[in-house]
Amino acid sequence: MKLNFLKLKRKGSPPLESLRPPIFDTDLFWFVSLGLGLVIFIITALIGFKLFYPQYSKSYKKSGSAENFENIVNINKLKSIIDKRNEFINQEILLPEDPSL
Repeated sequence: MKLNFLKLKRKGSPPLESLRPPIFDTDLFWFVSLGLGLVIFIITALIGFKLFYPQYSKSYKKSGSAENFENIVNINKLKSIIDKRNEFINQEILLPEDPSL
């Protein structure tokens, strides 16, 4: 007498996931890591764009306004300093005699 009705009828082998249960949900871990990396990348790109865009567009410059540069730089003082420098460069250098001789 065979008792076939007590045996469980299985169709194929068990799935591989049942052999070793996961320690933690790796899919959730990788998706959270990927999302966090993407958020950090977007934030740094926005900050970089905000900081460096005015340098390339030159929107910080005033357009159409001619400034008087004589008020910014004192030209007479600059000329006198250049003359003093030229006199210092062109002066004759006298070297003392070598005392060891």
